[in-house]
Amino acid sequence: MIVKAQETDRKAILEYCMDEPSINLFIIGDIELYGFDSEFQEVWIQETSGVIQGIILRYHNNFILYSKAKMNFIEILELFKAYKVDLISGKASVLNSLYPLVSDQYNFKEMNFAELSTDALLVKATSNVTIAKAEDAPDIAMAYGHIHEFENLYPGGFEGRHKQILNRIVSNEGVHMFIKENGQIVSHGNTAAETSQSAMIGGVMTLPDQRRKGYAKTVVSAICQKVINDGKRACLFYNGEAAQKLFAALGFKDIDQWVVLGGKDE
Repeated sequence: MIVKAQETDRKAILEYCMDEPSINLFIIGDIELYGFDSEFQEVWIQETSGVIQGIILRYHNNFILYSKAKMNFIEILELFKAYKVDLISGKASVLNSLYPLVSDQYNFKEMNFAELSTDALLVKATSNVTIAKAEDAPDIAMAYGHIHEFENLYPGGFEGRHKQILNRIVSNEGVHMFIKENGQIVSHGNTAAETSQSAMIGGVMTLPDQRRKGYAKTVVSAICQKVINDGKRACLFYNGEAAQKLFAALGFKDIDQWVVLGGKDE
């Protein structure tokens, strides 16, 4: 049975999710930030005889599923009928079971989920890394435009990227850090979400003609050092051999696989 969660369910949901605090960073963080009464966010509990079997969270048109057991996907798909579902994400053991039921509607993307708990292997010389302020938002947005994988990370082209990055910096929603050479941002990274225990790192990029200089390693080290100094674990998604080498060299350990199901183009 699926039950709409309320404030009185907060303790039980967070206790259920805290068994895997990094994997559940988005669920925990969104509940800590927005609770259960937001127009753009809803949370449901899937339960059997009063025992939690899984958690479903809606953030705008994106859904996250989490379970330590086996979810009833027939119930979940019935719930989805009332919404425009753009993305469904969660750890692989959950989404791998759902995907055969929705493969005609969604593309499948799997990524490694890695975590860092010690600063032993981080680059210590990070004095060339700058913490972004509001006036740096246009340069960050411009730099993203040079990276094919990131140019559509924020909708609305340059103006859309600039607006959302500026809002994140001004509201302290995440910390952005970068390296500049000759007045141009050449490498960048940021925290994308945080809870009381973990912080997600995203937006890691280096301009194509500035790679193999250790910039990304230095930027990620600076961000991770801040996260660890705050008493949290740093975590991130990645795929590809180059990314694996970079993050392994800094001490990240794979803890799971993360799957994103995105709607197929019409």
